[in-house]
Amino acid sequence: MQRLKTFGFLIAISGIVIIFMSTILPTVKLPQTFLKKGPSIKLDENTTYWIDTWILPPITEGTPFSVNLEGSHPGGLGIAILPSRYGEVIAGSSPLLSYVFTPIQQRLSINTIAPMSSEYTVFIGSVMNNFTLTINSNWSSFYVLRVYLYVGLGALPVGLLIIYYSKIKESRENVIREALKADSR
Repeated sequence: MQRLKTFGFLIAISGIVIIFMSTILPTVKLPQTFLKKGPSIKLDENTTYWIDTWILPPITEGTPFSVNLEGSHPGGLGIAILPSRYGEVIAGSSPLLSYVFTPIQQRLSINTIAPMSSEYTVFIGSVMNNFTLTINSNWSSFYVLRVYLYVGLGALPVGLLIIYYSKIKESRENVIREALKADSR
């Protein structure tokens, strides 16, 4: 009986910890670096271009944002960084960055400020060109933990129900023990 109650307490406490982690930690924003090399497939005669897409966690409005994009040879690259929500670009919002390399350009370095608080979707189109992308800004490295909120919200009542059930079962056993003691007299 004691094991069932202990198990219930562990589940309930785990639920509380998961709820805390999934709501508080994603709000902690620290300097981060996003580094990608691409394109994500090998370009050849059959596949001459590719568009890679990534989603950056929410960045607060007014936060400094730096982008460095370097191609393996001049031209053949374009980049767009657009505000988004839940992976969908926000219609009518102004892009953080939209740029296409000139035929003689091999590198792009831009420092700017995030125009609005949101996630940002990064698109890089490459035409027979490899690239290295580096983005520096402040966002939460714990942003992915937000999806565990529902696990915590499920675990907490389950743990409390197990504790409640163990108390009912314990009181039932006490009644049976008392009845057996009364019968033996």
